[in-house]
Amino acid sequence: MTLPMKSPALPRLTSLVTVGVCSTILLTVTAMLLLVDHFAVDYASREAEQRLQQLSWQMRDSFNNVLQKAGGDVLLLSELPQIRDASGPAEIRQVLENLQKTFPDYAWIGLANPDGGIYAGTQGLLEGVDVSQRPWFQGGQQRLYAGDFHPATLLGKQLPRSADPWRFVDVATPVYRSNGSYRGVLCVHMSWGWARRLVKTMLAPASAQYAAEFIVVRGDGTVMLGPKGMEEQKIALASLTQAQTGQPGAQTERWPDGRNYLTAYSQTGLDRDQASLKWSILVRQPVDVAMAGARALERQILILGAILGLALALAAALLARRLARPLNALSRAIEQRSALPAGACSGAAPIPTVDSFHEAHVLSRALVDLIAREERHALALQTMNEQLETTVAKRTREMARKALQLEQALAQEQSTQQLLQERAAELRAILDNAHDAFIALDPGGVVLDWNRQAEKLLGWSRREVIGQPLAAMILPPLLRRAYERDMRQLAASGNMGSGGGAAADTAAVLNRRVELNLVSRAGAEFPVEVSMAYVPRSSGHLFIAFLHDISERKTLFASMEAMALRDMLTGLPNRRALMQALPEAMQRASRTRKPCAVLFLDLDGFKLVNDRHGHDEGDELLRQFAQRIVDTVRKTDTVGRLAGDEFVVILEMLQGEDGAQEIADKLLPVLLQPFVLKTASVTLGASIGIALHQPDDAPDIELLIGRADRAMYAVKRQHKQRTAAL
Repeated sequence: MTLPMKSPALPRLTSLVTVGVCSTILLTVTAMLLLVDHFAVDYASREAEQRLQQLSWQMRDSFNNVLQKAGGDVLLLSELPQIRDASGPAEIRQVLENLQKTFPDYAWIGLANPDGGIYAGTQGLLEGVDVSQRPWFQGGQQRLYAGDFHPATLLGKQLPRSADPWRFVDVATPVYRSNGSYRGVLCVHMSWGWARRLVKTMLAPASAQYAAEFIVVRGDGTVMLGPKGMEEQKIALASLTQAQTGQPGAQTERWPDGRNYLTAYSQTGLDRDQASLKWSILVRQPVDVAMAGARALERQILILGAILGLALALAAALLARRLARPLNALSRAIEQRSALPAGACSGAAPIPTVDSFHEAHVLSRALVDLIAREERHALALQTMNEQLETTVAKRTREMARKALQLEQALAQEQSTQQLLQERAAELRAILDNAHDAFIALDPGGVVLDWNRQAEKLLGWSRREVIGQPLAAMILPPLLRRAYERDMRQLAASGNMGSGGGAAADTAAVLNRRVELNLVSRAGAEFPVEVSMAYVPRSSGHLFIAFLHDISERKTLFASMEAMALRDMLTGLPNRRALMQALPEAMQRASRTRKPCAVLFLDLDGFKLVNDRHGHDEGDELLRQFAQRIVDTVRKTDTVGRLAGDEFVVILEMLQGEDGAQEIADKLLPVLLQPFVLKTASVTLGASIGIALHQPDDAPDIELLIGRADRAMYAVKRQHKQRTAAL
């Protein structure tokens, strides 16, 4: 007789299910909370960094634009004839004061003589003062110079009093007369007020929404612009050190006031710009403000997780009790049957069939069948044991054969993988050493590949651009919408080999070279030639583009076009340029209701000079003749050379019919003066023909020039130094 074994003290199914479900819920909610918290904090941090970096970049670009404009204004002033060849300080002062009225931030503009004395200045300030030791004078003698932020040493007492001490940024450049002699140094003192207004403009929305603050720091660490109490103070921060390296970015650090700030940094100045200044632009935001949204999300997740956990735990307990009730009845029947002695099972109570749910029903039916098949299985077990050894030996041989085949397949796959790696390395080497920039894009315009030539051409490293949208990085704003529309059409065309209108449009885009302008990382816009191709893949399709820089070719074409419109001997507009300028002058005459005229000039006796003194002296005579005409007529008049010793002057904005005759009468005495050549001094006459064009006359170019030509020959036939009009 078999004695029943005492069951050990084991936990009940109800308790296990309840504990298991509750533990699963707790772990799930905890994991979800940690995961969401991690990503929320990380996302909030990255968003805050990006937001502050954009503010820093905007401020940097604004400062660069102001300094570039000041440099451009100074260079433009230095090229004006009123500055280069002025006869007195009053003429220069008028030009300078006109510019100052247009841009009030130019607190003082002046021209210094080569010895350092101020020749002319706005409002007459500092005129006669020696500035030869000032940095802007010494730096601006050879090239365009930008002087860093500094106090007003000489002008401070002469300028009007202001709430803040006067501070300046200087921009200076050398000035040369038209004959090439050194005239002096032109300087602009920009007051620091423009920087304060610029910061207020950008700080108002940023401060209200993000509690952000701007700090502008000079190269020696002195705060030029910042919160109250920081200006004119020196600071030493890790973000300032990073900004002075020229690389923008953002980081969290502790400031001297003891608070932690998220600080974005960048540096002004362009390497290609001679008049650029290296200032560090810092934008800071308290860390607790930057992360406020993430902290609020954490609290909401905690509350929601606690409520959800309690509700699910209660539901788990009720469900466990319901599931365990039929199983408990089945287990009691099994325990009673197992307590009977061997061979007495036929008299035992049958295993009950549980119908509460499907799994318990299947389990109870299975137990009944199991008991019935137990004896049959015991007999079959002996037969199976006998067959097992034979089967094991057969399977062992088969496994050995399969293992050998697998080893061979792995070796083949390894060889194929190595070949693919070699091919990929070869392709990468070809792309990196290609003369053209290579870019690979997915259908959405996101960069997938980028070679070395693309890094050199566009300024972005491969690591920075992979996974980024191409349009926002290299396309000017006016081209981005057209580019995005073309990319959508290419992606929507589907199978590139199929027929239909979409495929035809796609082929037209892919099978041609397109010229367009791109923007480099430094902000410089330049022309390129782009060719685009399509590569089908199993997971979609890929677009590849090759970019070729055509800046030199464009410059050459522009230079050739300019040369085609200039006379090589005198530098004046040639016949082609005159034929383009004369219709425009006629249109302006019709529009302004003021007549214009054509003077046709011809040297008398020029052939004799060529025959007697040579063609070199004749060329020099033509150059002097042309320069006298240019110096005598008005600045608004156009002087050109038709051919040989024939010249044409286009007169505009005449007050009446006598205006052209007055200018011709003014020219004749000048042209009668001796021409000093290298080997001789000659005196020649000139014949001038005048053709007047009234505002209501038909715009016939050939007729107008023919009239002036006939008038000139009429003068020649009279053998007198005078003028005639037709």
